Amino acid sequence: MARKRHAFRLVLPISEVKPPMRSIAYSTPRVLLHWIFALVIIWATVSGFGNAMLDLPDALSDGINFINVSLTAVLIPLFALRIYFTLAHPLAHAPDEGNQVLVKAGHLGLYVMTALVLVTGVLMMERPINVFSLALIPQPLAEPLLTGFFNTVHKACCVVLALLVVGHIGAVAVHHCNGHKLLQRMSLRRA
Repeated sequence: MARKRHAFRLVLPISEVKPPMRSIAYSTPRVLLHWIFALVIIWATVSGFGNAMLDLPDALSDGINFINVSLTAVLIPLFALRIYFTLAHPLAHAPDEGNQVLVKAGHLGLYVMTALVLVTGVLMMERPINVFSLALIPQPLAEPLLTGFFNTVHKACCVVLALLVVGHIGAVAVHHCNGHKLLQRMSLRRA
């Protein structure tokens, strides 16, 4: 004789039902801007510090400077877009990651330091800003004392930004090792 199975169902009021944990993907513009910034910031950081610390041939050093100035000048309008898309396309549901304050503080730090590096990079220029030989932006300040000050501030901000990027990459690696699919959320290929 077969036994009948009775399904037990717990019925909770709607307000107490929590949605299952799901991985929320970022919008396509946010993903594209994230990776553009990641590549440019990592390139500019590694090549910029390498250029400053190593005795490179003048042609190579000048080439690195030209590329870095051009790339980071292009980032300035893209930074405004990145802020817009961050505000216009927030995540529909924030993942339940017990460290939300730390996560938000880390991202805010990355945004603030990126802005400071971009602004001080422009203000320290002692010549017009050549953007891939397509546009020439006049230098905003001519006083050597001011450009020297902003150069010093720029270098300090670059160090802080580099440390924040290393921390960010480390946090992503830790989350990945713990089974959180953060890279999948920040991917254009969302399986």
